[in-house]
Order: sequence, then structure tokens, then C-alpha cells
Amino acid sequence: MKNITPKDLKKMVLYSCERIEKEKENINKINVFPIPDQDTGNNLAKTLAGIKEAIENKNYNSAEDLANDILEASLSSAQGNAGVIYTGFLAGFLSQIGRKDIDAKTLGEAFRKGAERAKQSIQNPKEGTILNVITAAAESLEKEAKKQKNIPSALKEASKAAGEALLKTREQMPVFKKANVVDAGGLGFVMILESYLDALKDKKTASFSKIKPLEKAKNIVQIISARFEVVALIEDPRASDIEMRRFLSRFGNSLDIVQIKNKMKIHIHTDLPDDVVSAIRQKGRIVSLRTEDMAKEIVGEPSIKKTTIGLVTDPLANLTDKIISRYDIEIVKYVYSWPEENMLRGENIYQKMKDAASKGIANLPKTSQPSPKDFLEAFKKKLEQGYKDVLCINFSSKLSGGYNSACQAKNLLPENQKQKIHIFDSMNASAGQALIVLRAIELIQTRRNIKEALSSLKKEADKVKMYGMPQDPKWLEWGGRISKSQAQWLKRLQKIRINPLLGIKKGKIEKIGFSAGAKEMSEALFKKIMSDTKILRKENKNIRIVITHCDNLQGAKKLKEMLRQENFEVSFVNLTDSVIGVHTGPGTLLAAWTEID
Repeated sequence: MKNITPKDLKKMVLYSCERIEKEKENINKINVFPIPDQDTGNNLAKTLAGIKEAIENKNYNSAEDLANDILEASLSSAQGNAGVIYTGFLAGFLSQIGRKDIDAKTLGEAFRKGAERAKQSIQNPKEGTILNVITAAAESLEKEAKKQKNIPSALKEASKAAGEALLKTREQMPVFKKANVVDAGGLGFVMILESYLDALKDKKTASFSKIKPLEKAKNIVQIISARFEVVALIEDPRASDIEMRRFLSRFGNSLDIVQIKNKMKIHIHTDLPDDVVSAIRQKGRIVSLRTEDMAKEIVGEPSIKKTTIGLVTDPLANLTDKIISRYDIEIVKYVYSWPEENMLRGENIYQKMKDAASKGIANLPKTSQPSPKDFLEAFKKKLEQGYKDVLCINFSSKLSGGYNSACQAKNLLPENQKQKIHIFDSMNASAGQALIVLRAIELIQTRRNIKEALSSLKKEADKVKMYGMPQDPKWLEWGGRISKSQAQWLKRLQKIRINPLLGIKKGKIEKIGFSAGAKEMSEALFKKIMSDTKILRKENKNIRIVITHCDNLQGAKKLKEMLRQENFEVSFVNLTDSVIGVHTGPGTLLAAWTEID
């Protein structure tokens, strides 16, 4: 075999997932470094399980597309030292994988890059660890690739070299020699290499035979230098991995950091978990957070601090599916009815509205709020999942009765459950409501109690500013929001580049002025945001933004790019929910911003 196809690479990765899941307990048994918490196998298995879930049901024609999905998944699922270091290896390894099939030379270079990135991910690399095993494999593979083109043969030699390096770790690290074991992470990497080779040969092998004599591990007593493990994933970091390592090093040890594009995975052992979390929050938006008491884990007690607040909101917050899934957010749906919809063309409601207008159909979709029963079912579900409290963030009560439905649902619960439900009126909509939900996620992920979370949300919700710009005033006229003469007047203004701006004030949609001189809506909204954040930017404040659009993805992307060039944090771009968009019309562009700590 002279080349590896995307299908081969996917198979290699899936074989490694299966192998580590099967062998995780054998890896756990010899885990004594950096602490004897016997979870290295579990951490590797969880890291690989996330990758498996992301890729196993997809077909790939491009190795580059496969690599992107693997990296995205590994960064999200990486756990423990071994998981983060292996993710570092993948970051280097997969960076060399392009759209063409992979030959032996490319594979050797990719392994070398992987070894380099793995080493860079660690604060203080030590001799006798998984790094030695990865390096030995990379050096052997690159050497073999120069001598032969047969990839399985070259990979077999690399696997042997990795196994020999693994056996040496027992002598290189005093704690391994004392316990009569090798490095657990290194053993995991050897198994991964073996599974790569198995995939190319289309067969399964037994465990690495030379490790069996080391199964007679000795019990030893170790002093834990730091009690807690903190693992965090952040987006849009405001520091490089080198700067972040320097920034966090004062809090503890076993510090591993891997950055891939706009995301960064952080692992650290510390006695100051709350201080670490606060420090991380200063440098980026926390996407996921895990804090574990390793002293409890060692003696078999429950060790992971779990979030205690369940989150409920509505689709008008326009959250992405990924955010909803990742944070287990319950969405209570609004509904709309439009009998004419089935006879209209278009992929979404906005395209169908255009088709309706071209056919002279005057009826608009009818929208309605969720019933108290809908909210009641959502609250019960969150309570059944074991959450101590449930936080429900609603679309503005000045624009819809959804907030009142939620309050009615709360009152239908028994008294002991009623006190666990907390209804929060966002006094906002769409992108503005999304920013409030994102802040709530951060507060929940950083283990704030409900009292702290509500207090912070009340203060920060007032900071959120949202603007909208309709593409064509005829839709406002069509929906009865303005008269025909007003629509014609606004259209004349647009011809001379004077565009109307809508906004949210005290929970209501109001006209907030006009934007003059901009060629496009994206440019007009950009100018408005730049103007209104001028003082904050001079004070080096961080600004977070969410953009939604009514079938105007091109305009939304342009606005996002302009904002990112000015160092704004753009959390996401998404399609505006139809319940909102039907009242503003196709092409409308919405953006909300807020100052973040």
C-alpha cells in the first residue's frame, strides 16, 4: 500500500477508538503519573469517543474535510493530560493532510509535526512519558518513509520503535521504576499506532505483548501536588497558547494547552480552581468546563463538579443547534400557521414570503406563543434530569405573551418544585436574547449558584444593544407595521443611501434613527456598532456580538468579517427565527452587542 485514502484514514481513527475503549482499564491500572488517579485510559477513551461520534456516520471524499472534523471533535472531547497531548499530536499530524491521498513521505512528515505539536502543548515536558513514545514513532516513520514507500511496513517499524521507547519509560521516570510500570499515556499511544496498522491490514490484533510482564504493578504512595483538575474549552481566545500558558502557570502544574483555529483546550492541576476559572474567563468565552477533585477520585468518591442549573429558552433566541445540544438547552417552541405555505416555493419562510408577494398572496403567517403546558413540560423535564434549579430566559414580555405563559406554568407546579423555577424576562429578542443566554451559559458553566446567576444577568441584560435593518420597507407595509406612504418614503430615502435603523428599547421595537452613506446594510450596521462602542474600545473593553439574518447570509458574513477585523468577538451567525422575521421581512439583518468582562 503506497497511499492512504480518506476512507483508510477514517478507518484507522475508528479502529483506534475501538481499541482504546476495549483496553482502557489496562491503561488505567498502570496510571501513576502525574498522579495515581487511574483515569488515563478513561480520558483517552472519552477523547476518542468524541471523535468517533463526529465521523463514523459520515462519508468523506477529502482527507482535509475528515481532518477538520476530527480536530473539531478532539478539541471538544479531550480529557486529562493524555487526551490533551494526543489532541496536540493530532493538531500537528492532521495539519499536513491535504486533499490528496497520503503517501509514506507525507505520513512521516505528518507524524513529525504531530510530535512537535504534542511537545508544544505541555508546560514542562519530561523524559519518560508519552512524548518519548510519540517522538520515537515519528522519527522511525520519517526514517522508514525515506527507504520504502510501503506504508504498512513503515508503520510497523514505527510501532516497534514506539514499543521500545515505551519499555524504556520504566527506567527513565523514578516513579515508574518504583511502581514497576510504564507510562500509561505512552501505552495508549502504542495501542493507537497498532490499531492504525490493523486498520490498514484489515485485521484486529491482541494487546501489545511485551507489556504483559509489567502488569504486576506495585502499590506506591504519592503526594498529590495539586488537588483539582480543571479542563476548559474556550472560543475566540484573547491570548496565544504561549501567552495563555504564561498567564496560567502561576496557578498550578500539569498545564497542557492546544489551540486550533479559534478554539483553545486548557488542562491544569491546581489548588485554586475558582481562580483558574476566573482567569480563563478573562481570556475567552468558556464553551465547556470540567472541574474534578482528584483526591476524591483516587479513593473512589464522586469527584466531578456538575452544573446545577438547567436552562430553558425559546427559538426566538436563534441559538445554533450546536449550542443547544452542547449545553442541553430545552427549547419551548413558538408556532405559526400559514395555509398557503405548501403552495409556495423556497427553502425557508423568507423565500416563500417573496414567492407569495410575487403571486399576490396577501395573507401573512399567523404566529402564536407557547402554551403554559409547553413550558410546564420543559420545566418538569429539567427537574427530572436532576438539576437543582431551572432558569428560563424568555423573549421580551413587551413583544409576546411567552413570558406570561412561563409564569403560569411555574404556578402549576407543587410548591417544592415551584421555588426551583426562575423566569427571566430578557426584554430583548433574537441576537440580543442570544447574548443573554450565552452569558447565562457562562455563569452556569463556571458553577455560579442561581442567586449569583440572576443577579449578574439583571445587570448585564441592560448592557445589550440590538439593531436591525430591513432590506425592503414593503415587508413592513405588508405586515401592517407601517402605511403605504411611509413605505414609499423610506424607499426613497434608501435610494440616496439613508437607511432606517430599528432597535430594542425597554423591551419594545422602536425606530432608533437612520444610517447615511452606507452602500450596504452590513456596512451601515458596522458603522453603527463602531460608533456606539467607540468609548469602550478606547478603554480596551471586549465586545461580544451575535448576528442573525432573514435569508441574507451574504450580508451577515460581510458584517461578521468587518467586525472580526476590528477584534470584536462574533459568537455566531444564524438564520432569524420565522416568528420574528415574518414581521421584518426577507433580507433583514440583525446584530446585537454587549460588553464582556
